[in-house]
Amino acid sequence: MTTHTQFVVDIEATARTDNGVVTRIAITPFRFNEGVLSYEELFNRTLYICIDQGAQRMAGRKNDESTDKWWSEQTEELRIQSLYPTDDDISVENMFGECKRFLSRWNYHYTESFLWARNCGYEYGKLSHLNEQFMPGSKHVFNPWGWHECKTFNYILTGGDTQKFSPVDGSDVFMYHNARHDSARDAQRLIELWHQS
Repeated sequence: MTTHTQFVVDIEATARTDNGVVTRIAITPFRFNEGVLSYEELFNRTLYICIDQGAQRMAGRKNDESTDKWWSEQTEELRIQSLYPTDDDISVENMFGECKRFLSRWNYHYTESFLWARNCGYEYGKLSHLNEQFMPGSKHVFNPWGWHECKTFNYILTGGDTQKFSPVDGSDVFMYHNARHDSARDAQRLIELWHQS
């Protein structure tokens, strides 16, 4: 595992349930043996996609009240970055295609690469549901070989406190709950912890 590429996956969505609208996705590749990289290095190699929401809503994907309330309490800047539709939105099908090509380009290895997330149920539950809904019968882009390929690291990074996020030292551009920023930050923390162990 130390020499093969690992991937942190982060999404933003409108509901906690699997049928929530997914608004953004980010994937940060890293290898444990390449040393501790800067946040900026990881940020710059991260795939970041804004996803079309209209087709998802037409397909019956939802918001939930608690998530709507949470988003309403965030800054307008964050909602622009992570929630609202953009001119760069691409279809769900194209998003999965881009992600598949990105994983391949970074040499995803089916036995040694893992998909890491703060909460596998949140990220991969929604992505699996989205895959089944928009591409029925196709092999899942994420987690195609079963849940053992996914690693949840929320406890590792926060000591079990899901509300505590580890800050990135030396970066003045970091934005919490922006998928690209979060995935780069989480990859950096994983690498740091690996080298401290």
